[in-house]
Amino acid sequence: MRYDQLFTKNLLALILTSITISVSAKNKRDSLILDRIYNYQQANYSAIDSLEDLVYAKFRYKVEKRNPILWIIPSMYVMARDPREYIRESYSKVMFKNAHDYKITNQALTGTIRHNLKAMPTLLDYMTPNIYDIDLYDGHILSPFNKVNRRYYRYTQKLQNDGNTRLEFRPKNYNTQLLNGYAIVDTETGRIIRTLLNGEFDMLTFRTEITQGEEGGRSLMPAKCTTVATFRFMGNRIAALFDANYNCDKTIPDSVKEVSDRKLMDEIRPYPLSETDKQIYKAYDISHQKDTTEQTPKEKKPNIWKKIFWDTIGDNLVTPISAESEDASFSMSPIINPLYLSYTQSRGVRYKMRFRTRYSFSQYRYLTLNPTFGYAFKERQFYFTAPLRMTYNPKRNGYVELEFGNGNRISNSSVQDVISKAHEDTIDFSNTNIDRFNDQHLSLKNNVMLFDWVDIEAGLIYHRRSAINKSIMTEYEMPTEYRSFAPMIGFKILPWLSRGPLFSINYERAIKGVNKSNLEYERWEFDAQWKKKIPGLRLLNLRAGAGIYTNKKDNLFVDFANFRDKNLPEGWDDDWSGNFQLLSSREYNQSDYYLRGNISYESPMLVATWLPYVGKYIEKERFYISTVLLEKSRPYYELGYGFTNRYISVGAFASFRNTHFDRIGVEFEFELFRRW
Repeated sequence: MRYDQLFTKNLLALILTSITISVSAKNKRDSLILDRIYNYQQANYSAIDSLEDLVYAKFRYKVEKRNPILWIIPSMYVMARDPREYIRESYSKVMFKNAHDYKITNQALTGTIRHNLKAMPTLLDYMTPNIYDIDLYDGHILSPFNKVNRRYYRYTQKLQNDGNTRLEFRPKNYNTQLLNGYAIVDTETGRIIRTLLNGEFDMLTFRTEITQGEEGGRSLMPAKCTTVATFRFMGNRIAALFDANYNCDKTIPDSVKEVSDRKLMDEIRPYPLSETDKQIYKAYDISHQKDTTEQTPKEKKPNIWKKIFWDTIGDNLVTPISAESEDASFSMSPIINPLYLSYTQSRGVRYKMRFRTRYSFSQYRYLTLNPTFGYAFKERQFYFTAPLRMTYNPKRNGYVELEFGNGNRISNSSVQDVISKAHEDTIDFSNTNIDRFNDQHLSLKNNVMLFDWVDIEAGLIYHRRSAINKSIMTEYEMPTEYRSFAPMIGFKILPWLSRGPLFSINYERAIKGVNKSNLEYERWEFDAQWKKKIPGLRLLNLRAGAGIYTNKKDNLFVDFANFRDKNLPEGWDDDWSGNFQLLSSREYNQSDYYLRGNISYESPMLVATWLPYVGKYIEKERFYISTVLLEKSRPYYELGYGFTNRYISVGAFASFRNTHFDRIGVEFEFELFRRW
């Protein structure tokens, strides 16, 4: 080998070795500072418990662009008309159990938003960011300072002149659950002194600057938090500035609860208002003074109509309606709200509304009425359920509940079989709905916790099922109504409390002759459910169950409690996992037994999040596997994939009978503004 070739080869080897040593040393330094951050959080986490703080928060909004669509956005309706700049201030007491479990008690409020309403309430999440936890805000945004999320970020560090370390981070793949920015870290202890976070989530692009406390539990919580955010949606653009200052030193007596008093706020505000803030208040005062000035009769009429339209009709249509006193509260979902719309191929478009009411007799005894109403456009069917519950011992989960509803339309193929058997001639029942019944039910139950891991529920259930096609039932001398009266008892067992699965056992036996009841049956059901939370906002849903009719004398109906078609779906969080999406509604009511199993796995980043352009907006993904074994039917399977983002939740499912393909289907749930 020539001398120059040997020299070149050795030189390249030396360069590669130097690069390898340099990279190895850099990775070691990065790992060292990150490990110190992780250890610091573990050493001080317990100090957060029972931490109490006084917090001053100021929100300032500027409507840069708007159009009529802003009217229908919950909590944004107050900004749909002039003026274009608003301010809102609050002074609150916050009691922490941990970083994500805290109670905020507002003591003083003031501002220029009508009725002191909350606008863009999702900004409240940015009030108490926990930068050390897995999720920076409760349920979303993966923190770059938690060990579990380390695989999602790239880090670089630089030692500053003051001895602190500047740690910069960016996502390995851009996604709405990830951030970029930097943190100034105490090199020796790993305590984060301050940090800057840039992100985009739920129609908000934000930049948050956080200064942490200095010692103990307060060093894990922010001392000051400033967020600059921009909301964009279909041509609307609103800029927001949010300041939160912790550990304020001016106290308000506990007897003072949510007073609206600007003079009081002037006394307790920890720092002076800016000139921009003062101008907003000044413009509001001038406008308010004009509104209260006496006007001529000709000027009053249009203002009255304007008030009726904007303040009365508008508020009730597009914003949640709520009222609260010391003993009672009431809330109603907006009449126009995209969040309560859903679509499936088999059931079409469905819409629902919720009401929530509560009256407290004392701290340990209160009454709630929480009805839900819905309409299925394809079936032209109105659904409702109205549970009235008296809680008499919340510590032992003791309550009595009376519930009335009209349930699902239930099918009953046995009716057709009885008619066909009685009439030897062949009868064509196609398109007659002879096997379809409306179902009204009334139940009275009492629940109490016997031990920390066992609940017992006992009560009575009454069903009145009336035929949709009464004329054909009368023609063949069949009853047009079937009624059942059944005592029931159930057990809910949590052997490992919240750390393990929930097991339930239910027994129900119908008795003939009570209030015209003409059905008799005996039914057992067994169920096990476990939502296993996995670090990194991941979730494993497991469900298995079985049900059987051990006595079906004179009963033409099969109607299980844990295996039934859902008429009012609950969306991504409550409904899709643990249910069958493509199973025909009739099949739920044709078998005297069932054996089912459901598995789903959810994660912020699985498949679609790695796709360019589209993946960055996907918040969570989920895979589904479901199976059920029914009488006189081949084993049924469903495979599915779903994702959710700021606008919509989508699921695609395929069903199989044994190994043979059955059909495919798609589910849509509008998740628009679910956090607003």
